[in-house]
Amino acid sequence: MKLAHKHINIIINLLIIILEIIGFVLVFKEMGITSLEYYTEDSNLLLLISSIILLTYISKNNELPSWFKSFRYIAIVSTTLTLIIVLTVLSWTTDLGLYHLLLHESMLYHHTLCPVLAIISFIFLERYENLHAIQGLYFTAIYGIIMISLNALKIVEGPYPFLLVHNQPIIHSIIWTALIFAITYAIASILKKVNGKVII
Repeated sequence: MKLAHKHINIIINLLIIILEIIGFVLVFKEMGITSLEYYTEDSNLLLLISSIILLTYISKNNELPSWFKSFRYIAIVSTTLTLIIVLTVLSWTTDLGLYHLLLHESMLYHHTLCPVLAIISFIFLERYENLHAIQGLYFTAIYGIIMISLNALKIVEGPYPFLLVHNQPIIHSIIWTALIFAITYAIASILKKVNGKVII
C-alpha cells in the first residue's frame, strides 16, 4: 500500500469512527438501548467495529486476516443496504420525509455520512480477494429471522413497516422479505465487482 494511500485510508476510517460515535451518542440519548432493534444501528455498529479493526491492522502494516475481510464486506453491504432502503422504501412507506431520514440528528450519520464514506473506502481504498456475494446476505438474514420472530411473538413491534407481520397479509411479508434479500444480493454483487477496481 502506497504511503499516501495508507494515510487517506486511515483518515477516512478514523472519520467513520468519529461520526459513528457521534451518531450513537445521539440515538442512545433519544431512544436508549431500544435503538438496537433497528437494522440501521446494528449495521452501523458492524461498520464501527470493522473500521476500528481496519485501522489497527493498517496502522501497524499488518496483513488483514481472511475472517476480517468477510466481516468488513458484510458491514459495508449492510450499511449500503441501509442507505438504499432509506432512498427507495422508507422515504415513501413512512410519514418521515427524505430530508428527515437523511439529515435529521443521528440519521445524518447512520443513514448518510457513514454509509457513503464506507462505500468510498471500500471502492477506492480497499482491495479484498475471494469475496462471495452470498456473504453479504448473512447479517440481513440473521436480523430478519430474529426480528420477524420477535414480531410474530408480539415481543416487539416493527420497527419497520415490512416487519409488522400481524398488520399485513403473510404474502406481503414474503414479498417484502424476498425483495429485500434481492436488493441485498444485488448490492453485494456490485460491491464485490467494484472493490479495489478504482484504487487511487
